[in-house]
Amino acid sequence: MHDVSAVVFDCFGVLYPTYVDNFFEKHRSSFGNDIELLDKLNAQIDLGQISQTQFYKAIEMETGIPVSQIKVEMEADLIIDSQVLKLIIILKTKYKIGLLSNAGQEEISVIYKDKINGLFDAMSISYEVGDVKPNPKIFTACLDKLHVLPEESVFVDDNIKNLAGAQRLGMQTIHYPTFGTIPNDLLALANQN
Repeated sequence: MHDVSAVVFDCFGVLYPTYVDNFFEKHRSSFGNDIELLDKLNAQIDLGQISQTQFYKAIEMETGIPVSQIKVEMEADLIIDSQVLKLIIILKTKYKIGLLSNAGQEEISVIYKDKINGLFDAMSISYEVGDVKPNPKIFTACLDKLHVLPEESVFVDDNIKNLAGAQRLGMQTIHYPTFGTIPNDLLALANQN
């Protein structure tokens, strides 16, 4: 890897589980095995077009699962990976740390609830930026806040398309293929002198 000044993390799929996908897997038959509605609703939340409540209500209308159950099940899944948290604390001693996420305002509030927002030197959240990964605008917004060039940064995400978007800008990337399993490249970065 080139000289690294900043490590930028995705939120859902790296710090927290992809709770919406997990909910879909649990209730696949209620959605007629079609994740398209959830993807569409997620895109609307990510751009700040609908609220979390509207998201839950739309799922209830589609599936018949009560809003209260949806909310409880999804929120129960939002438990931060303590190993990633420890790693970020180590990385923060050497690098600037960024958070870059496709998320709505209510959705990203979990980082404030868990009091981890202070770990990030800069955050670029889609509902604020008005654009989503893998589009360049959201990456550029984060890099500008961190005051680093793309090639001086490493982006960590579970989604291959998002990593490709970062690479097109010149960012270095680390694929996070399985929630709860830290990739060796990320561990190596933390162990560099």
